Amino acid sequence: MANKPNRSLLLSIKRNITELPKPLLQSMIYAGALVIGKGLSLIMVPVSTHYLSLEDYGRLDILQTLADLLSIVIGMGLAETLYRFASSSPNSDEQREAAANIFAIALLLSGCTLVVSQLFAEQIASWLPGNISVVDTRLILASLAVGGVILLPLSWLRITDQAWRFLFCSATMAGMQVTLGVVFLILGFAVTGILTATLIACLSLGCYLVYRQYKDVGCRLNFRLFKKYSVYGGPLVFVGIAGFVLGSFDRWLLAAAIGTAEMAQYALACKFGLITAVLIQPYDLWWHAKRFQCLQQRNGRKTCAKYASIGITIALFSALLISFAGPLLVRILTPQSYHPSIAYIPYLAMLAAVHNITATLSFGMLSANTTWRPAIIDGTAAAIGLIGYLILIPIWQIWGAISATAIALTLRLIISYQLSQKTLPLPYPVTALLIQTCIAVLAILWLPNTALTLVNVIISLALLILFIASAYRLRLLPITDSYNSTTRW
Repeated sequence: MANKPNRSLLLSIKRNITELPKPLLQSMIYAGALVIGKGLSLIMVPVSTHYLSLEDYGRLDILQTLADLLSIVIGMGLAETLYRFASSSPNSDEQREAAANIFAIALLLSGCTLVVSQLFAEQIASWLPGNISVVDTRLILASLAVGGVILLPLSWLRITDQAWRFLFCSATMAGMQVTLGVVFLILGFAVTGILTATLIACLSLGCYLVYRQYKDVGCRLNFRLFKKYSVYGGPLVFVGIAGFVLGSFDRWLLAAAIGTAEMAQYALACKFGLITAVLIQPYDLWWHAKRFQCLQQRNGRKTCAKYASIGITIALFSALLISFAGPLLVRILTPQSYHPSIAYIPYLAMLAAVHNITATLSFGMLSANTTWRPAIIDGTAAAIGLIGYLILIPIWQIWGAISATAIALTLRLIISYQLSQKTLPLPYPVTALLIQTCIAVLAILWLPNTALTLVNVIISLALLILFIASAYRLRLLPITDSYNSTTRW
């Protein structure tokens, strides 16, 4: 008898969860995946900063930026290509045909990458700053090749609303990576131990996902479709490389200019600043996979503008939240030698939000049959950023890198929005979004981050509350009735 109330309670909770609007339910599951994954990886911050010297932490960051660059080339824009052609196909047969062909391309690219990268591992290690070992270079390159295969099945899970399986895969990989990483660090394997843990986790998840994807859609290579997908996805490689220049390349220049030890403080600030992107991701993981499908629905443009505005608001709020919480976490989790990184966190969090907002507002250009426009825009922005790095880093060092990135990303945002609106005009609430942006920028400029006092905490919380209240007042966040009336996909 005692079990009946508990069973009724569980059934009631399950019924309430399943009755949630699909966008909200999917975002909550993706949020769970990110909370578990990033929460586990957050454990690595105090562990790695205690077991790694500043020089080793800097070397690890250089290898991670190499991973950022090569993952772009390996991916070849295939995830966006999958969203464009598999998500928006009018029937399941066309959808699976597209998925099977793009999956075959991913396998082919990853295999070629594994062979070529291992052949040239010694040369790549010699090109990197910071005296990187060949063994560490081989480990990161192997992980990248496997990661190129993992990306497509995970994207397919998002398209087909398999959020629970996505949660399982993400949490399992993060758990393996962190557990093995901590063990290897304790055993004294330093950077090599962390990279070995990453490779083992990637191989384990990769085998499972390749099996699932092959069983679900098969693997075919139609050269006619290959040409079509290459025309769309190929330019996105240049978009990704431009993103690498604006997001990671400055650390290579800083390592050469100021050394890996001092650069490690900037690298840690970047890690916390990019938690902004992690907070945005639960919503983006759902929305970016569904926006092409949404566009084809009744009042599709209006609905797309609505959901994009919600995403922009979430991005700005995430930057504010990290500007407040990031410095606290650095003080709690890291040794005193890493605390100078606190000064950079609010500005890097805002830049991460700007990067995300640009991706959201570029939807119009991505809805076309080719992606050369975003490639040209991002390439131009990267060139501006690179020139800024070469001029400003020798003068202002870390602050020079932040300033150059801010200039390039702001220009990229403005131009991307204008050209996207010409390609696919969407009715964004421009005035409301500008008001929220001004509030966020002013709050970050004034947000206290140098001293942990009661007054500063109260001011910070007040700014966060003001932002949320303003977003509801301007109707940028969903009201319950209108949210529930949205089409369920």
